[in-house]
Amino acid sequence: MSRVADMRKFMNEVKVETKKVTWPESKETTQATLMVFVMVIFIALFLWLIDTGLSALVQQVI
Repeated sequence: MSRVADMRKFMNEVKVETKKVTWPESKETTQATLMVFVMVIFIALFLWLIDTGLSALVQQVI
């Protein structure tokens, strides 16, 4: 097969597979995005606290 025929076959297979996907509702997407933001903020604050604590500890040792 030629490269063009291979590309066409691949694109047709992509179309078929895309139709099988179950896409999330808008509400689900919004909830998932919100949870990601909450977790990112939580982890950032946690790491900031750990960093601040360890910095203070190192300053005490020095």
